[in-house]
Amino acid sequence: MSAITKKVYDYEPSRVRDSLIDVFRKRRGEATTADLVALTGLPKAQVEAEVKAVSDEYGARLRVTDSGEILYSFPRGMRSRYRGLGPALSRGWKAFKKGAAAVLSFLFKVWIVVMLVGYFVLFLALALVAMLASVAGNSRDSGGSRGGGGAILTGRLLNSIVNIWLYSELFKTPEQRARREQKRREKRPLHKAIFSFVFGDGDPDSSWDTIEKKAFVAFVQSSRGVITMPEFLALTGLKPLEAEERINRYLYEFEGSPEVSEGGTLYFFFPALLRRKDKIDRTYGFSIPMKRIAPFSANPKKANTTFCVINGANILFGAYFFFQSLAPHASLAAIYGPRYADRLVTVSGFDGFYLFVHQLLGKLAGAADPAEILLFALGAVPLAFSVLFYLIPALRSRRLAARNERARVENLRRIAYRAAWDSPDSIRPESISVADDAARPRDGRAAARTLKELAAWSGGEPLADGSFSFAEIARVKSEAEKIRSRIDPADYELGEISFDSDSRVP
Repeated sequence: MSAITKKVYDYEPSRVRDSLIDVFRKRRGEATTADLVALTGLPKAQVEAEVKAVSDEYGARLRVTDSGEILYSFPRGMRSRYRGLGPALSRGWKAFKKGAAAVLSFLFKVWIVVMLVGYFVLFLALALVAMLASVAGNSRDSGGSRGGGGAILTGRLLNSIVNIWLYSELFKTPEQRARREQKRREKRPLHKAIFSFVFGDGDPDSSWDTIEKKAFVAFVQSSRGVITMPEFLALTGLKPLEAEERINRYLYEFEGSPEVSEGGTLYFFFPALLRRKDKIDRTYGFSIPMKRIAPFSANPKKANTTFCVINGANILFGAYFFFQSLAPHASLAAIYGPRYADRLVTVSGFDGFYLFVHQLLGKLAGAADPAEILLFALGAVPLAFSVLFYLIPALRSRRLAARNERARVENLRRIAYRAAWDSPDSIRPESISVADDAARPRDGRAAARTLKELAAWSGGEPLADGSFSFAEIARVKSEAEKIRSRIDPADYELGEISFDSDSRVP
């Protein structure tokens, strides 16, 4: 609702100018204000105010028609005529902010990767070192020569793994290697994949306000400037009371007016949108824009499962080191005496791994008691990160489910309203065809409830066979055809050119 209550003149000029510049750069040819409104979805007042600034900065060609409309174009390209230190610094600052935002976003994604994968590799490495030390220690205790038996056993194991890998690579067919290379190229970068799992890939309808306004303007321009409330309901998918508020907003933004026909039908007329040069019909036969269902993540399910497994290992290791660091332990020096100062020793039991890492870190860091380092570096930090790594997607999943359900209900309303407009004499809820999951809510009675709401608003009646009849909508539909037939498009033609800024007076 914030977009509804925001004032038309309360906007960022730079944002509107950027939208106009983007349209002019992509588009070739001339455009009136109505064309620019249709292409940007911006309110007419904002376009009229900022197109003058864009024309001045980039040296537009202006041509005025007999009807008084201005045609804007940039046949010489879009190059700012503003020079000097001030404009250069302004453009540089804008580019710097955009680049800095991209860099910070990239670094944040890399940090997540480092935390997830880095801690996983570190924990596995510590576990492997502890295991090798334990094997070597057992071999030494059983009479082996300086732990050589354990080293030989470990070496043979690693050698077998390498041989198996080389064998599998050697006998792969060229087709298998090509498929693997293709998958590698199509695979998303790791930092983007992990970020997608945690935070998603954004709202696919983040620009919905603009999409809806473009669809509205396109429909009005193709309908001789006229739109009725049932048509507006089908276009927006809003509930009737919400639609009444929204159409009032559009009347203000696009300079329309409410009118009443001779038959007493209320309709809305937008003559300012008819004076356009581009006559292309962008409605595609009254096409209804539909909201998209946002996926949890763009990653394949296998990738997300892998991330969950890795984070699960991190949370187990982090919790282990965190609680072991808080638990009391006997002094290793008291247990092993002088041997503790000479070499690493292995300890059996549940706390043996922690005591081994305690020794190892003490020697590497030169700390007599690295318990605090273990508590925070291997305990609290990875534990907190791992909990958030699970918690954020879990909360996001619940919000996403609610968001998608709202989108499905809105999409279903668009389809139901359009069906009522097409067949107002009789329509059954079960006859409303929904081929896309994006318009199929979990509530199986959503279609019936939507038609009941529409009937209550428009004076429709439920029939004995379970269908609904909308006599008032049928009357409005008939009246709309008469209204449009009386509007002559020639009255809104631009006319001949009466002034050209590129003309040269001899």
